[in-house]
Amino acid sequence: MEREPMYRTQIPDKPFNSKRPGTLVGILLAVSEYLGALYGKIAETMSACSYGRCSECGGNVGSAEIDPSRMIAPELSLKNGAVLLWAGTDCAPVPRIRQLAAMLGIDYLKPLDEQDPGFIPILLYGYDKEPVSFVHNKKPHTDYYRGCVHDLQYMIDARTTSKGNLRMISYFSKRSDCPACQGTGMSNTVTDIRLAGHRLSEVEKLPIPEMRSFILGLSQLIDANEHDIVSPIISQLEPMLIYLNKIGIRTLNPTTAQEIVQTVTS
Repeated sequence: MEREPMYRTQIPDKPFNSKRPGTLVGILLAVSEYLGALYGKIAETMSACSYGRCSECGGNVGSAEIDPSRMIAPELSLKNGAVLLWAGTDCAPVPRIRQLAAMLGIDYLKPLDEQDPGFIPILLYGYDKEPVSFVHNKKPHTDYYRGCVHDLQYMIDARTTSKGNLRMISYFSKRSDCPACQGTGMSNTVTDIRLAGHRLSEVEKLPIPEMRSFILGLSQLIDANEHDIVSPIISQLEPMLIYLNKIGIRTLNPTTAQEIVQTVTS
């Protein structure tokens, strides 16, 4: 199944609305794509040519294998979107997980990394000791919770054509370590650029507060022409980074869940 390229060349006009933020993965992907566009627009001003996908990997930096370590953000509560696959949706797994947490004594409002670490493997791989009763769309349901890894694999096996689902699959795939683009999916015209001393691949790994400081500080480092070009991107990025910081997510790519799973199961 072809993965969605991990960057966007067109910047939408619709501003981010923190009251209706949409899916959390959508926000994380959008920030990554805006960062790519930011560096890409700067590359255009420097080289007088359009930026594009990496010539080696074609911009498809996700593999065909699910990466469970990317599916849970332990620093978040269940309410704020710790189960990234379903964060910001009203799908049936959301009330099912809420009831499962209540059954197992997990606080829905408290960050997962402050609670029983054994709950994270359950979120990933399911719970088969007893079914969960919950209400979705005003209808009662009772079934077993099978885990978000199972749910994502079902999307893959069903060969989903939904753009939203394909972006989910891309986000939760293991990253290919393409040496040409450092996993950004961008051409070397972009990856060779440093802004405030940072390459794109380095900025994407910054903690969210540092990323926001980096973005806001660019205004003092680029010339007037570059500022006019990238200011619409910066104005889109800032409210999303404020929102991500507010809910408590640490980075664009949470990768600590699998470490917790290994500790619990070893």
